[in-house]
Amino acid sequence: MQVRKIMRTEVITVQASDPLVRAAELTTSEHIRHLPVLDGERLVGILSTKDIRHATPSPLLEGSQAEYRRVFRDTPVSRIMRCAPITVGPEASLAEAAELMVENKIGALPVVDGGRLVGIVSEIDLLKAFLAVLRAIE
Repeated sequence: MQVRKIMRTEVITVQASDPLVRAAELTTSEHIRHLPVLDGERLVGILSTKDIRHATPSPLLEGSQAEYRRVFRDTPVSRIMRCAPITVGPEASLAEAAELMVENKIGALPVVDGGRLVGIVSEIDLLKAFLAVLRAIE
C-alpha cells in the first residue's frame, strides 16, 4: 500500500515567521501533534508539540506572567522548528514510511511531491492501516 492511500491531504501548517503561540494554539485547537513549517509555499521545517513544550518557559520559573507571555508571543517558530524535515513521497510504500519513522525516531512525515507539500502521514495513520490489515486477516 502507498502513502497516498492513508495520508491526510488537508494539512495544517504554520509559517516560519509565525509566533510560537500560534503553533501552540493550532496544535491544541486542531488536536494535532505535528505542524509542517513553510516559508511561503516551501517546506522548511516541522514542529511537534514536544518541541513546543521544550521551548516554552515554565510558569513555575521566576519571572512575571507578562514575561512568560512575551516570550511565547515573540519567539518565531523558526527558532525552534526542526529544519530540513525528513519527507516521503506519496508513492512510497507504508513500509518505507514506517522505516523512516522508526530509524529517525519521529512521529510524522510531511508528504512532498515535486517539492510541494501535499500531505502528512503520522504514526497514528500507520497504526490505523496496520490495524485494518490485522482485522482483515483475522
